[in-house]
Amino acid sequence: MPIKDFNLTWLEVIESTLTNGIFRSPRGIPTLETIHRTIQVDMRRPVLTVEARKLSYTFMLAEAHWILSGSDRVADIEPYNKNIAKFSDDGVIFHGAYGPKVHSQIAGVIEKLIDDPDTRQACINIWRENPLPSKDIPCTMSIVFQIRDTKLHCSVFMRSSDIWLGLPYDVFNFSMLSHWVCALINERNIDGLRITPGALSLTAASSHLYENNFEAANRVISI
Repeated sequence: MPIKDFNLTWLEVIESTLTNGIFRSPRGIPTLETIHRTIQVDMRRPVLTVEARKLSYTFMLAEAHWILSGSDRVADIEPYNKNIAKFSDDGVIFHGAYGPKVHSQIAGVIEKLIDDPDTRQACINIWRENPLPSKDIPCTMSIVFQIRDTKLHCSVFMRSSDIWLGLPYDVFNFSMLSHWVCALINERNIDGLRITPGALSLTAASSHLYENNFEAANRVISI
């Protein structure tokens, strides 16, 4: 079955949350929340182009590069987002940065996918066990890669997904990570194995919209 355009999927998520979301206030911050939400995106077209969202495409590219480079340094990403440093505990690194976790596990993922293209064990874990208090607790739990019929599919499991601020960037970042996995496998040229990006399935335990974004979200779906 064809996957919907990401713009349409995102707008449906926004409208559904505004219509059916339940008020919750984690850490005392009002939100509208739905639980156990899964979306699917074609990783060949992972860029949200809803003009009213006013995304920073410069930051989108920079963040993806920052993650794939393995960096956790504030200085490497702060020039592209003046507000991001406030989420660092010490102003030097991000405790929950995905890059170091990705780089420490990517080689194992590639080997598993090459050794057994049908494997169910090509996983990257992002969550830190028993995390200490921090301003930067990862939202992502794990990322699973599967090759099926020459397509690389990616399943992402998140404890928390901010559908206004974070989701458009997350979809792009996980898609770029999957493109990188495809490239690393294809450059090995083993037994003629050639794969292309397939579907990104992103499941969030909490899919939510913060109160300070309600007005903008309502404007977007009314256009």
